[in-house]
Amino acid sequence: MNSLVIAQIEDVRQQLNGYTVLLGYRYMNLCVKAEAASLMPVTVYDEGAEFDIEDVADVSVANDYQLVVYPKYPEQILNIIEGVTEAHPEFKMSVKKGEMTYMSEEEARLYRGTKQGAEPDEMEKFADGDLNGDLSGLFLIYTMPDVDKNRRDLLTAAVKSLHTECMMRIDSIYARNADNILIMLENTPVKEANTLKNELERTYKDYKERADSLRDEKLKEIDDAYARYTRKQSEAQKDANDYGDGLSMNLMNDY
Repeated sequence: MNSLVIAQIEDVRQQLNGYTVLLGYRYMNLCVKAEAASLMPVTVYDEGAEFDIEDVADVSVANDYQLVVYPKYPEQILNIIEGVTEAHPEFKMSVKKGEMTYMSEEEARLYRGTKQGAEPDEMEKFADGDLNGDLSGLFLIYTMPDVDKNRRDLLTAAVKSLHTECMMRIDSIYARNADNILIMLENTPVKEANTLKNELERTYKDYKERADSLRDEKLKEIDDAYARYTRKQSEAQKDANDYGDGLSMNLMNDY
């Protein structure tokens, strides 16, 4: 086999893999579901020094839509808040106090009295923490923003735009290298040349499919979050209507 062509195909594979990995990382930072990796860009400043989030805190996914950030050093919690707010001002933050444990789905249903299949949107079993008092034992909960119609539309447009950008790069890498490889294969036996050309084509198609799959998964994630938002709105409206009907009945009974 033509070792130079094999090496170039491997180089193409590495480049295409890099672009699809970057696409996946960008999608994680279009925060719909809770992703610990979304806090990777966070920089925490303390007394003039810079720290990555993992240097000063433990980050965990509590459930599909919430992250927990537990400071390694209580006195750094305000710096952590500042760093996360700078990177993700859209996150809803709450301060809690207690041991770092999580509710199971069953515990959440029992605690909140919700129906089967409800999600633990808030880790309510923890007491609220006070940033103006003793900082020991305090941790942070970051809840992903609701995906209403406007946010759904913006996220959907961003997903498609990032996918288009990734595909342009994939196509460019493939086209440029395909031309070079054809020249390098001019004196190669036909069977071997066809094998190598097929390998390049297969590599190209594999990464195009990978980029498409990342796009489709993110779009589904957005649609699921929008459905969750509309369901919550419908339930809230129903509760309000039921409350209004009950209030009206009580007023009528008073007369």
